[in-house]
Amino acid sequence: MKSIKETQRWYGYFFIVLSAVALLLAAVIGGTLLQRALLLTTALTLLVYGLTYEARITRDWWRALLAVSVAVLVLDVGVTFATTSALVTPLLSFLLPLAFLAILLGYLRRYISR
Repeated sequence: MKSIKETQRWYGYFFIVLSAVALLLAAVIGGTLLQRALLLTTALTLLVYGLTYEARITRDWWRALLAVSVAVLVLDVGVTFATTSALVTPLLSFLLPLAFLAILLGYLRRYISR
């Protein structure tokens, strides 16, 4: 019988693979730039969620995730301003994944190992 830690690690791997699928869809799918940016944000959020199942994470990895998250936030806001005239609806569509990403990064910060 598998231990709880092993099962949780597999959950993490599942979400990491799911984020790779979302990233692949963002690259392959023929949608608008706004849809691709939303898929990219979702892929990053799933990746960070998968990493929360790991026991420890190094400070460098956490900082890299934080930098990528800020870059994706700037990209999302830039795409929204560049492609739409009605800003409220697209910004609200990015709000949920970005809020969840911020919460996950804060949670993941507790597990930083030096």
